[in-house]
Amino acid sequence: MSFAHQSTPPCAGVTVHGLLDGLDVDDHEQYALADKSRPDPWVAAADLTPRSLADLGTKAHDLLTGLDADDHSIYALLAGRSGGQTFVGGAAASEHLTLQSTAHATRGYVRAQDDLQLLSNIMRDSGGNARVTLAAASPHVALTGDLDVSGNIAAGSRAAVNSGRIVNAQSTISAVQAVALYADIISSVASGNTLAMGLAGGASVQGTPTMGWAYGLYFFAKHDTPSACYSVIPVYLAMQSGVAGTGALSFATGITISPAAWGGSKPATSKGVDVHQQGGVGVGTAYGYKATDQTATTVRLLELGPAVPYLRLGGGANPAANQSHLSLKFGATLKLLTEGAADSGGAGYRQVIVPN
Repeated sequence: MSFAHQSTPPCAGVTVHGLLDGLDVDDHEQYALADKSRPDPWVAAADLTPRSLADLGTKAHDLLTGLDADDHSIYALLAGRSGGQTFVGGAAASEHLTLQSTAHATRGYVRAQDDLQLLSNIMRDSGGNARVTLAAASPHVALTGDLDVSGNIAAGSRAAVNSGRIVNAQSTISAVQAVALYADIISSVASGNTLAMGLAGGASVQGTPTMGWAYGLYFFAKHDTPSACYSVIPVYLAMQSGVAGTGALSFATGITISPAAWGGSKPATSKGVDVHQQGGVGVGTAYGYKATDQTATTVRLLELGPAVPYLRLGGGANPAANQSHLSLKFGATLKLLTEGAADSGGAGYRQVIVPN
């Protein structure tokens, strides 16, 4: 006696599977068929332990199903993975992750499509030296090493790259002291001579312009506010000696104009100092030149000419009675001008006397 495999209702009391009818009917899709028609790739129904690729009915990887499933988290997913991905180069200390554009000898580029954020805040050169350090707080960018810029530089909130300016510094700063460019150089050597210059350079005109002008130093100071402004000083210079400057100091000069060097054309007129109009309508008092009295063992407010000058103006204190601080050169002799007695030049006048 046998019972149908698919009898309805189930036949109670039959517990031996082999006594059922319809055992050759494929009504158990969860099992693999012995003829290897299901599944594809096929796994033998009698042995469901893991098999090698050699046991598969389909060995071609591209014929497998589910290839688009992200079920290998150990691999980088080129199309992107939800939550982001982290690529780790090595597993031991001081190992690296190297990205290369191409295997070809002619290299391409390693491109970053979007903004690049360095979590370490450090960029290093090929020798491992830290060259660029970034920070969220000021200073935001710190450079270590030499900097060679072949183009032009714009610095400041109002600056833009200007082809006519190697460095274009323009900004609006709210500060007690606002400085566009500050230079403070210390030359420290153990022996030999040294020269320290806070600002040095030159300007030359070349090519074939219709007319050219060359200014080695050009500054202006402007009052441009409805508030009071105490002074405008285009050039402000100061000489100093630090507390550690105890060595001998030969001389100090606020402004020195070195001898001119005319290797080519010679100017029709050359002026060491040329003071133009400093007054104007509404100006109270205008000075072309003003020197404050000096305190020293010997004071020379003005001296013109060679070693024995043509004119000398002393100072430091009021001159003695009937004396002056003005000396003029007569022939080869410098003589101090004095005044004569009352009415020596006529009633109400005095003579200017040049001593013998």
